[in-house]
Amino acid sequence: MLISLATMDFRLCHLLREKLTKGGFECEQISPGDTPSKGSILVVTKEVEENAAPTSYTKKVVLTNSETLNINRAFAKIILGIEGKKVWESLIIGVDPGLSIGVAIITDSCLRSTLETRDIREAVRFIVTSIKNTPSKMSIIRIGSTGGYRRVLLLNELLNSKPKNVTLEIVDELQTTPTNYQNALTVLEEAKRDGVKVYVGKDATAAMQIAFRVGERVSCPESLEVSDGELKEIQILSRQYSSGDVTITKELAQKVACGLLTIEDAIQSQKRSNQNNKS
Repeated sequence: MLISLATMDFRLCHLLREKLTKGGFECEQISPGDTPSKGSILVVTKEVEENAAPTSYTKKVVLTNSETLNINRAFAKIILGIEGKKVWESLIIGVDPGLSIGVAIITDSCLRSTLETRDIREAVRFIVTSIKNTPSKMSIIRIGSTGGYRRVLLLNELLNSKPKNVTLEIVDELQTTPTNYQNALTVLEEAKRDGVKVYVGKDATAAMQIAFRVGERVSCPESLEVSDGELKEIQILSRQYSSGDVTITKELAQKVACGLLTIEDAIQSQKRSNQNNKS
């Protein structure tokens, strides 16, 4: 599928070409106002260039100045343009918690992107950014029911970070994790839109399956009894989150595990305590 980039902004063209090529699309650069090649499914241009030299084409996406500065938002608008929509009907984000976290971003029942990471903060940032960059009439985050204290941390961080209009649900995770990589490959390949490349992995596959299951709505932080070893892991996370500045106490780690504090809140509390001790 060919997309025509009608812009003389070479930086934007390079970033869009890189993003679209990874998504399985072909790209061509044309001058604003020029006719795209035969077979092009969409023309993408900048608002200022469109005003100066309008491109006559049925399917066209015009990027605002703010969108040209946010390549992920621009990409989301282009995908909407390909499907002839202004906003998505639904955005569902499936999350498979645990030592390795899988995230699947799904719009109108179509898999758009995935993430696999061991970093809770990276997962939260990816989810929140995806919500901001994906306009939709309805948005839901669905988290699997297993994962121990890391699931509780992830859930509580998302409750603190997500927009208020986004629903968060806990989903029964039974039989969502594929038994091997080939199963993961098969499930993802069947779910992908034709021509779109998406990272393949068993955690991302489990996240996708979680996304398609109705869960129980959650609006308050969860608490969990954790072992000394798990408290130490939360302390290590605080060290990572603060870039090595502080390590929270076990008491603060327990509050984080109980959903009374986010990791960031605990870090700030520890910094204040350390400062008071120096005074």
